[in-house]
Amino acid sequence: MRKCPVDDFTLKQETYEGVTIDICPHCNGVWLDAGELEAVQNVQASDFRDVPTNSVMDHVNAAEGMAEAKSEGPRGCVVCSESLEKKEYAFASQVMIDQCPKGHGMWLDRDELARLEMFYEDEQDIDKIMEAMEAEDKGLGGLITRLWGSLRGA
Repeated sequence: MRKCPVDDFTLKQETYEGVTIDICPHCNGVWLDAGELEAVQNVQASDFRDVPTNSVMDHVNAAEGMAEAKSEGPRGCVVCSESLEKKEYAFASQVMIDQCPKGHGMWLDRDELARLEMFYEDEQDIDKIMEAMEAEDKGLGGLITRLWGSLRGA
């Protein structure tokens, strides 16, 4: 039986967006085996685009969460008990994950899975916007022309 690396409760298996993951019934943390985060992101059964995340307080809360996560004590991998390594998931994601150095998976504290999905969806949207701009404008010159036209009221 897998145990929560935070409070030693037995993890329960649940299906989240079609993927079986391990959740702590006490702290609501989540263990994702290798590849499960990618599987969840590929399914996208839930759309987090309408969740308001761009307020100043959201960024402050995320920064506080990052600082708090850095001060947490060591946690062990639920598979091999090796000490998990803390790192920011991706540049500017503002989500600190605990990752197994042997590649077994990662631990996410309460709400971090949803925050990672929001981050992933935002990144996808930005990529689509950039691709559309490049296809339409063929670079910076077209963007400047469009901006100039909108300023002139064209």
